Amino acid sequence: MPTDIPGPSPSYNYTPGSIISVPDVTDINNASYGVNSFDNRRDLKVGEPVDNEQSLRLLGTSNLEAPPPFSAYNSETKVRGDTQVISHDPHLSEDGAMFCPFSEALYRFLLEQARFPPSFNLSCRGTHDETRTRQVMRQTGDTQSYQTETYSKTVVDFSFVIDLTPMLLAEPFGPPIYVVGDRTAAHRGKTYKEVDAAPSTTPEGRDLEMDRAALGKEFRREATADEKDASRARKDHLTNVGLPPWVHLPSDAPGTQAGVNSDEARWRYQYATHGANQTFHDSDLQIPSQNLRQWADEYCASKKMLKEFTFEKIVHGWNFLELRQQISKTLKANWAHPSNTPTVTFNIESEVVSVRPDNWLSRMLSNRFYKVLLWLFLIYPLIIWPYKRYGGGGGGEWRVAGAAYAMAKWVHLEDSILGESVEMYSQRTPMLPSFQLRRTTLKGISRLEGVREGEWFNEWKETIAVFAREKRNNPDPVITPVGPPRSTQGGYRQ
Repeated sequence: MPTDIPGPSPSYNYTPGSIISVPDVTDINNASYGVNSFDNRRDLKVGEPVDNEQSLRLLGTSNLEAPPPFSAYNSETKVRGDTQVISHDPHLSEDGAMFCPFSEALYRFLLEQARFPPSFNLSCRGTHDETRTRQVMRQTGDTQSYQTETYSKTVVDFSFVIDLTPMLLAEPFGPPIYVVGDRTAAHRGKTYKEVDAAPSTTPEGRDLEMDRAALGKEFRREATADEKDASRARKDHLTNVGLPPWVHLPSDAPGTQAGVNSDEARWRYQYATHGANQTFHDSDLQIPSQNLRQWADEYCASKKMLKEFTFEKIVHGWNFLELRQQISKTLKANWAHPSNTPTVTFNIESEVVSVRPDNWLSRMLSNRFYKVLLWLFLIYPLIIWPYKRYGGGGGGEWRVAGAAYAMAKWVHLEDSILGESVEMYSQRTPMLPSFQLRRTTLKGISRLEGVREGEWFNEWKETIAVFAREKRNNPDPVITPVGPPRSTQGGYRQ
């Protein structure tokens, strides 16, 4: 089996007049790349038939024993608001020994939920404050008088939503499943955040990592304030610039990089990250020390009354920070109040899947009406919250895994030859579309799949400007831009 050769992914730079300027494909391989493969491996082509067992193996059961026989089962779920899917199905929270080994019901439920991408949209809103006057009657004894008073009112100039869900790329075998790194502060079964790593040294200077290796056992502890801040800052940064959690940043400490749940997904998403103006590498994707199935086992084995397993869905592939700035500039240039700052947000709906126990208290707390009553009568803050926070059989949350959905990514071309250049590949395959953006890696040649944020913005810029000028105020999501559509070939906007 070839060994990994770590190296950074190429970084991309912006140039004036456009959001994204990708370097010429002939010079894009200035950095070193690594290779990862497996023995007797055969990649499946897009659209090739795949059976259920193989599909699940691609999602994360590789290197494990084959799953036991399992019949199709429709779990009880409900949707709360726009962001959360909740299930109190008893099959998903009990010990696996009661239903099937290895908590198969919960594991397959999460894989099934991962098949459904979240809804993703852009929301733009602009307001200004106006000072107005009104007549107010004053009563003084038997005398009535009218006075003029001033007041401030917020006026909505425009408010509209653009649906970005169609821009999410289809995943024939499901999206990659990621698991948080050992040194990432996350909920691992408690009501507070923990890490699966020993402190570097004791106050006496003894190396606890060496002790852990010598003893051969896990070391789980509460995360320090610095670890919590660093994990939160890393997550916010990745969200803003549209990078997945498994990439390695220059500022990353060892163990903070998320792991990818299966060998096949690690192969497919090696060098696949599309990121603009970012320094990172995705040549050495990590194997999680505890995979999704093992986390499901741990959750199901817990007897806590208010436990919860939270599975998150994220979107990556676009630099949302830069795109937000460009949209804001366009809105201000076409707004009657350019000194004001519009609100531009990217929203993910149905981004969280929560699995909770099937008991009366857990179900009551999932109902907002009952939870408000419990707060009003001070039952929740004085009785339930202390029990959930400090009680041995109270609460605990597992927020350790999720699925990632790409807006744009690099896809390895199976017919490419290791070591050939983009020009050599293009000459060897003249029948393929010439407009495809390609680059070289140590795996061969990759092509960019999806619509880049710069291309999307160029197509929608005039529509955004028109909505600001015409003071559009409509909550219904817009799907197509104003004016004649541009031609589309191979998934790229021309």
